[in-house]
Amino acid sequence: NHVFEEIAALFALETKNLTGMGEPAQVQCHRVSANFFPLLGVEATLGRTFSQKEDLPQIVKREEAPHGEQVVILSYSLWQQHFGGDPGILGKTIQLDRQGHTVIGVLPSGFRFMDQPADVWIPLGLDPAKDYRAIFGRFLWVPARLKAGVTLQQAREELSLIAEQLQQQHPVFNAGWDANIVPLDMQVTGDIRRTLLVLLGAVGFVLLIACANIANLRLVQAVTREKEIATRASLGASRPRLIRLLLTESLVVAVLGGALGLLLALWLVKLLVVFGPRDIPRLSEINLDGSVLCYTLLASLMAGVLSGLAPAWQASKLDLNEALKEGGKSAMAGARGNRLRSVFIVMQFALALVLLIGAGLLIRSFLHLQAVNPGFDQQNLLTMRLVLPLPAYSEEKRRTSFFEQAIQRIETLPGVQSVSAVNHLPFDGPGMNTFFMIEGRHSPDAIDKPRADVRTVSSNYFRTMKIQLRVGRDFTQRDVTDDDARVVIINETMARRFWPNENPLGKWIRINRPDYPPDEIVGVVKDVKNSDFETEAMPTVYWPHHRWPSPFATVLVRATVDPMSLNAAVTREIRALDPEQSIADVRTMEQVLLSTVAQPRFNTLLLTLFAVVALVLAAMGIYGMMSFAITQRKHEIGIRMALGAQTRDVLKLVMMQGMTLTLIGIGIGLSASYALTRVLTGLLFGVRPTDPATFVGVTSLLVAVASLACYIPARRATRMDPTLTLRSE
Repeated sequence: NHVFEEIAALFALETKNLTGMGEPAQVQCHRVSANFFPLLGVEATLGRTFSQKEDLPQIVKREEAPHGEQVVILSYSLWQQHFGGDPGILGKTIQLDRQGHTVIGVLPSGFRFMDQPADVWIPLGLDPAKDYRAIFGRFLWVPARLKAGVTLQQAREELSLIAEQLQQQHPVFNAGWDANIVPLDMQVTGDIRRTLLVLLGAVGFVLLIACANIANLRLVQAVTREKEIATRASLGASRPRLIRLLLTESLVVAVLGGALGLLLALWLVKLLVVFGPRDIPRLSEINLDGSVLCYTLLASLMAGVLSGLAPAWQASKLDLNEALKEGGKSAMAGARGNRLRSVFIVMQFALALVLLIGAGLLIRSFLHLQAVNPGFDQQNLLTMRLVLPLPAYSEEKRRTSFFEQAIQRIETLPGVQSVSAVNHLPFDGPGMNTFFMIEGRHSPDAIDKPRADVRTVSSNYFRTMKIQLRVGRDFTQRDVTDDDARVVIINETMARRFWPNENPLGKWIRINRPDYPPDEIVGVVKDVKNSDFETEAMPTVYWPHHRWPSPFATVLVRATVDPMSLNAAVTREIRALDPEQSIADVRTMEQVLLSTVAQPRFNTLLLTLFAVVALVLAAMGIYGMMSFAITQRKHEIGIRMALGAQTRDVLKLVMMQGMTLTLIGIGIGLSASYALTRVLTGLLFGVRPTDPATFVGVTSLLVAVASLACYIPARRATRMDPTLTLRSE
């Protein structure tokens, strides 16, 4: 290529066991090329980063990732938590998978790449002469720095040419594959960007509603200060000077409000970090820095101008003769003032309706999400992740034996109903998506080969997860122990897609490679949501664990008691087999599923909170306006009642004024919502952005709240004594 200044590589998230430091722990490792940290401009806080010599390749077994010399760099958090921030850590040896690794550096606090936290960094050690296609496939993240003056489009065009060359050189592996580049910040924030913009828009709407409310209050205040303002004008104050005076008062109030909001934010930001979903990029780094202070000051000044300019302009536009006359007609309380106040009320209801409809759509979407059947019973199910150290469990039979013995020991514990293990737990990351071939059918080209999600399971997996068997049979004891038993179980989606009009039982498929022996399909089970609630189930093959004995697995314990109460006993049985075996991610299956919907739940909660605040502000706005209107019209109402107007007539008169403004605001809000809710499309599940039920339900709620806000002052108006009212005038 001629567009990149430098290219590095990363092999992400390899789990290893850290031992010799008290309780065995699982740590996440990244393997990186030696130029990875220099390319990113990252220097070690302590020690140094990798040298080119330490990144030289070695001959290793297939199940081990390629690596260079046994040196490592620690993350700042691991250094603090497991080594107490010891400055003498450099040069010391730590045990990873029971092999010694020398610590040469510690990275800066908070550093992470692609928002994937890693505890330990290891040299990658790629061998340029080795063909990794047959071993790993596509397994690297590749950061690169563009040369000065090179645009993204130019880089994309050159990568496309290189991709075409690769297709010609390696048609089996590269057929149909192109190349793409994405700016790093977009790669990290891409999934959350729309959500944050929606929430920012919601905050803006609430701020506008608050500004409209304050503007109405200042208009009311201007009525009581009309004689003061008229006196100032008569003594020589110009209109611009009066506007500056009133606007300054508004700005002072706004800045004080911003300062109070900043104090509240100091507390609320901590709650946001604690209760926010873990998959929001850089959530832990949120803090109130100089940019936030500048933003708060700017937002406060803008709010002061928005809420104070119109009232100041209106209040300074006076008829001095009328304003200074005793008992003269108030200009601010007249038709001109009423029109401006009505505009603000209409705007509040329109904005509140948009927020309420957005929140209503997210609530309905979240309810749809929770109603999705995952395909198994998540109740009373304990999960824990084990990763066997490869040097100690390099033989496949040792791995199989360990998990079988662990399952047998755990099954004897009181309160345990069933135990099993799976290499990739549903809802906890992707499985092994790979090619397969159907025996007796023409083998398509590489680009058209069918793919399936392959999951290896131990005995009793379907019984432990309570996954329904549709046809055929479950794995027998012979299936999960005998190497000659070549059988698999598939899911409904795979059966429908590849054998739509025939029975898949007895068919043979060949997983991954032509030289791998075929397997007979002996059963079909119900579809399981393996990645998330929203994604449709993909073709899935279940293999007995001994056929592909990976060193990692999640142990599943179906309990008759509280699952978490079994944690200590299960850990004890596992440690009885291997005292140095680490255990991680001990959770119930319900907690696993809750973490999957954490971000939608968080989005829904925040937008609902903003919508409720908007609804309260709008209700307060129309309540205050109606109360003020009744005060201004009490003489008129007194005359009407003296002339025989009934309670219902007065009630109707007052309610009509408020509800007219409400309905106008709702009409504008519905039109705006119809256009704006389309930005929520990517955040909704099972609900259209223009869902009629949500629009009707939310509109009804807003009408009900507005009616109550109008009814209370209207009811108070009907209790006036016309004699006292007319006498006071």
